[in-house]
Amino acid sequence: MIMPSLRLAALFAVVLVPCAIRADDPPKSLLPGDAVWVMKYDDQLDGEVKAKPGGAVRWELTVRNDRISGRLAGLKKGEPSGHQLSGEVVGGSPPLVTVRQDGPKGLVCYYIGKRLAADRIVGTWYDNRGSAGDFEWVVEK
Repeated sequence: MIMPSLRLAALFAVVLVPCAIRADDPPKSLLPGDAVWVMKYDDQLDGEVKAKPGGAVRWELTVRNDRISGRLAGLKKGEPSGHQLSGEVVGGSPPLVTVRQDGPKGLVCYYIGKRLAADRIVGTWYDNRGSAGDFEWVVEK
């Protein structure tokens, strides 16, 4: 006869330990891992993006564990005219996206937006030169 404490230990070893060892499915990423995003923006804080024709900016973004890094598309890393991005995606309904842009001559710009679809972010931006406006980022097809 097996003692009750041994029976409980055997049950734990057979039932619970495999559950603890089995890895959960990795969390679903909130943004594409590697993509080129096209940003349209304006300089008015009115909730609408009224971008000037030809005023789109292309960003190469990498997202890992909901952390964002990126740069202007088409430029080599470290070019003096380059701009670097860093930020994060915060889960929620809708997920929020925050990004800091560091550019030449001390330019710093912050973007805060919400993900409306896996390939679309809208929000507002502010820079350290007193400008602000609305923006929309969509994944380039």
